[in-house]
Amino acid sequence: MKLLKRAAAAAVTAVLLVSQSAAFADFTDMPDGEIGDALRRAVENKLITGIDENTIAPDAPITRAQMATIITRAFGATEKADVSFPDVAEDAWYRDSVQQAVAMSAFEGDENGYFNPENNITFQETYTVLARVLYLIPFSEYYTDGSSQTFMAVSKNDLADFSDKDKVASWAEMYTASVVTNGGWQGIGGMLKPTENITRGEFALVMDKLIKTYVDEPGTYSDLPDGLTIVRKGGVKITDFKSSKNLILSYGIGKDGCTVENAEISGATMVVLGGADPDAVAENKAHIKASGSFFAIRVAAPD
Repeated sequence: MKLLKRAAAAAVTAVLLVSQSAAFADFTDMPDGEIGDALRRAVENKLITGIDENTIAPDAPITRAQMATIITRAFGATEKADVSFPDVAEDAWYRDSVQQAVAMSAFEGDENGYFNPENNITFQETYTVLARVLYLIPFSEYYTDGSSQTFMAVSKNDLADFSDKDKVASWAEMYTASVVTNGGWQGIGGMLKPTENITRGEFALVMDKLIKTYVDEPGTYSDLPDGLTIVRKGGVKITDFKSSKNLILSYGIGKDGCTVENAEISGATMVVLGGADPDAVAENKAHIKASGSFFAIRVAAPD
């Protein structure tokens, strides 16, 4: 995803919506405990569906194609990258999701140009995807005097408390540390499980821990809880929102816009084009209004 510009601290007015009314089937294999709760919320928030009307398959692994579908669904992605992979057929059920996930910079092909859609995805690959799409990775600001500053910085030392930290691949260290430090992920039983294939239930748990609220309906909201929030629908107004985590104004906002008013956001506030009209943003007429105190407002668009 191409970063277009960054704005100084400002104020935003937005509306929040927690999707609590979604109904889901009585899955006979729904587990008890924390993972069961996370899976129910994942179904309610339209991240995961059953493999049939009675089966949620909590212990089944997730393929790269399935992950692409889940991630694009989570963000209401609409833009597709002009890219093709020799192992992604034109009539594959996941082709659109793969192209959308690439446009989001969630995925890329391997060194040989293959997507490997049927490969199971590991925890560290999942951390990489989530760090990218939730904007948890460090970023730098460059100033006219030639100086610069890095925000949301992480290091390998941030993984020191995990017993299996040395199993994290070097390419995944920064992403994994970002999910831990900037996302608040505490692992499972004190472990990151980096090289293990992630299951549907485990993925639901990671998402449940990282994302506090999905806003899916127009309206005005003044009681949003602290935590990473994704606005997936336009016509939303959020007032008096205080958050220590990121606020993401995503693709589904469209021309109906979003207002965030009297906010205190100490994470990054991301406006993802595709959610706002790119031409309007370029003309400084975007349908996004912000007021309050913001750590950083950043605007991004698909490559």
